[in-house]
Amino acid sequence: MSEEWKPDLLDVKRTASVRRALQDILASDAFRGGKRAQDFLQLVVDHALACRFDSLRERMLGAEMFGRPVDYDTANDAVVRVKATEVRKRLAQYSQSLSVPPKVRIELPTGTYVPQFYFETLAPPGKAVSAEPDTVPLQIAPSVEPVATSPASPRILSPRPLRLTLLVAGCALLAVIGYFAVQRWRHPSSAPQIRSIAILPLQNLSSDPTQDYFADGLTEELTTELGQVNALRVISRTSTMTYKGTRKTLPEIASELHVDAIVEGSVEREDGHVRITTQLIDSKTDQHIWAHTYNRDMTSVLELQSEVARAIADQIRIQLTPAEEARLNRTQHINPQAVELYLQGRQRENVADPKAALDYFQQAVAKDPNYPAAHSALANAYGWMGEAGWMPYAEAFSRQRAEALKAIALDDSSPEPHLELGAAAMDQNWDWSTQKQELQRALDLNPNSEAVVEAYAGYLMRLGKADEALAETELSLQLDPVSSRSFLTAAFMSYFCRRYDLALNQMRQAAALEHKPDESFFPLGVIYVEKGRYDEGIQEFQKIGDLPHALGHLGNAYARSGRVEEARAILPKLMQHIQKTGIGRYEIALVYAGLKDKDNAFTWLEKAYEARDKGLTYLKVDPCLDPLRADPRFKDLEKRVGLPV
Repeated sequence: MSEEWKPDLLDVKRTASVRRALQDILASDAFRGGKRAQDFLQLVVDHALACRFDSLRERMLGAEMFGRPVDYDTANDAVVRVKATEVRKRLAQYSQSLSVPPKVRIELPTGTYVPQFYFETLAPPGKAVSAEPDTVPLQIAPSVEPVATSPASPRILSPRPLRLTLLVAGCALLAVIGYFAVQRWRHPSSAPQIRSIAILPLQNLSSDPTQDYFADGLTEELTTELGQVNALRVISRTSTMTYKGTRKTLPEIASELHVDAIVEGSVEREDGHVRITTQLIDSKTDQHIWAHTYNRDMTSVLELQSEVARAIADQIRIQLTPAEEARLNRTQHINPQAVELYLQGRQRENVADPKAALDYFQQAVAKDPNYPAAHSALANAYGWMGEAGWMPYAEAFSRQRAEALKAIALDDSSPEPHLELGAAAMDQNWDWSTQKQELQRALDLNPNSEAVVEAYAGYLMRLGKADEALAETELSLQLDPVSSRSFLTAAFMSYFCRRYDLALNQMRQAAALEHKPDESFFPLGVIYVEKGRYDEGIQEFQKIGDLPHALGHLGNAYARSGRVEEARAILPKLMQHIQKTGIGRYEIALVYAGLKDKDNAFTWLEKAYEARDKGLTYLKVDPCLDPLRADPRFKDLEKRVGLPV
């Protein structure tokens, strides 16, 4: 059963029903985190309910919502079309998520910006109940930007008398033109001064939620590409990913990140093709600067990130250097399966699971041996495994170096493999000059990379340059301001620089942000011990389990707290690790240092030297070795490791 309602029959009750339905939609998972999509739908519904149909034209919407001049070129500026397409997709997702049909359905038909409202009706007495409820389309719009309809489409009602309609429309149009003319006179247009930017997580608009890794991976790739523009400060992905699914407004996010502009968008995959929609928003005015939709096949999807970065730089009047131009104009066609495996590996890496990431990256380079980013990521995974003591040092760091060299041979314009090559040189050979050289190259290529700045801070810290290291750490926090990982790293730096209260404060800041609890065990343990809070430190180390790094510090803490027998009981456990993986010599020296047994401590430091133990890179700054520093043997060892004395 159906019934037609004219605009003047849209009574208060039905208006309220539409508004309640709208609020349900805006609060749904489909619209959560899409502040602009929410605003767009709210705006068009408000205009439709008030019969302001002339305001529902593309040019008027562009002026009202996105701050465009009333005479802007809609052919070359697709901001309204892009946002309307996103809203239609979100409405479809919302409908699919419902277990029962809603009493009021809101749709935004393709080809128009006039929403349609459908009301569920009850069958009259004696009529059989259909499997699908009847709905009554509430047609409140005249034929504004009409779309082709099938014979089954609801018919459009006749508009009000033509003369009255034209009069009202003309007055409304003159009012809108006059308003925006005054606004342009009061606020003359000028190029936005944007020198800092954040790229929010691209939304996965594919029907499969397991494809989130793909959208997240492309967000990270775009962040990396834009980060290589020296004139911009680009916030790290570890901070921007904390806003995934957030209800915060864009101005709130921009304020927390201290940026001039925000990039948001979406990713949709279908039959080997990818559609990426991006929008650049001035955070000071909350106005759109630029929007565009890109369609690519999987072989060139990573190349697309360079195109988007180049377009954004152009929109905010950034003058690219020749090297940056070359970087953003390069061509790279990658095996689609390799891209899939690489992005899945990055997802595992970003949740601190390098073991699983390693397997994905190995598969990626097997699918496409000429994929530089996959080789670089594989180098990082090997380095991580070695640093954590999960793989023998010699094996981990030699593989890290080999994969980094392959990546550099394929693409010397990326900072990541230079970062890995430098780390391998330091950890494997104590080659400080190569580490410095590769870090400088990485900084030149991407001064916005929080990972590169963090690595440089670590290099300075190991050399004993505390003030310089802390200055770089502060810079890394500016690039990654709302990430627990950045504060955990900062806490480590402060610990090695003997700023224990600062380190504890940074641990508290990390705890206030989203994090994995086990990430805090080790840094809290070492900080507590240096603060003399031995029992608390011991409890943190015990949570980690039977890993050599934790055991060495646990034995040191036992010894310094007077629990000598428990400290000595750690030594045979570390000997077992040495026999299995070769890791543990440096850690045995830490236990003996805690016991104030200098001779045995130096004996094991010499064994660590002979084995090229990675732990000796911390020789100059490790607080656990402070009881040994006055001994002449210590200065000699520092010199042989290549550290300044």
